[in-house]
Amino acid sequence: MARLTIITGGRADPSGRRGRTLRQRADAGTLVRLVPGRFVDADEWRRATPGERHIARIKAVHDRLVVSHASAAALHGLPWSGEFPETVDVIDPRRTTSQGLAHVRKRPGAGRTLRTDSMVANGRLLTDLVTTAADLAISYELRVSVPALDAAMQIGLTSRELTGEVEQRNAVHGRRRALTAIELADPASGSPGESIGRVALDELGAPRPVLQQEFRDAAGLIGRVDFWYPEQGIVLEFDGRAKYLDPALRAAGSTAADVVVAEKRREDRLRRHPDVRALGRFGWREAHDADALRGVLRSVGLPIVPRSFVHMR
Repeated sequence: MARLTIITGGRADPSGRRGRTLRQRADAGTLVRLVPGRFVDADEWRRATPGERHIARIKAVHDRLVVSHASAAALHGLPWSGEFPETVDVIDPRRTTSQGLAHVRKRPGAGRTLRTDSMVANGRLLTDLVTTAADLAISYELRVSVPALDAAMQIGLTSRELTGEVEQRNAVHGRRRALTAIELADPASGSPGESIGRVALDELGAPRPVLQQEFRDAAGLIGRVDFWYPEQGIVLEFDGRAKYLDPALRAAGSTAADVVVAEKRREDRLRRHPDVRALGRFGWREAHDADALRGVLRSVGLPIVPRSFVHMR
């Protein structure tokens, strides 16, 4: 992950000229103002990932409190759905309620025992991985928390650790949603998009799928599929853009058209597999449109049984 260079103004020049110059450059669009007196180059900002941008905001905020929630997720390298918030999340051990300021959101920490890590770049404290994951599960909708939990489990976090952390909080709000997120989380998930797709499927009442099931035929490995429903013999694939933009494929000389052709051949082999009765595809649009996704599931004959509760968003 690249680091954006923070440009400061105001302190080095008592006359205030440097600060005025930087503000003028921000007004002209060549700099991006993070907080008063802290800027980054606009071109660097446009090239940066959402996580890199949020880390720059964290570095720009002068605060000695523990970085948490979405901000800690950025520092841990966990995926995020959409842009990270413009405010930096911190935990204040003296507070019993949240406080929203211009550039910082202070979360209540009174009575909590915080386990922390140290940010390598400047020694700033942040909540450790299990604390961060539990905070996300409690505080955010499943389409945000589940991709992050999947990624956290891929680097060693267990559902038992997460459940224990959530249960010890005695959270009045968010506990049920958090336990649902932990139940859904799976380190086998192939991408954040697939994680969001899995949440969308669960919201409709689809059966819980097997992830990344491997299929073979007489010619050898066909590949792994995103979602496999063995009882119904149904394969569902999530069509994100990642496979068509994969730098490794570009380096190997494959074009987007080559990837499409290879995917079509793979799909043909899957359809001929004796265990596969039907194959369907859905993407970002269907993952955010329940009626469209329901149509995909009906087209392949996947049964839908409404859950006893609706996921809290």
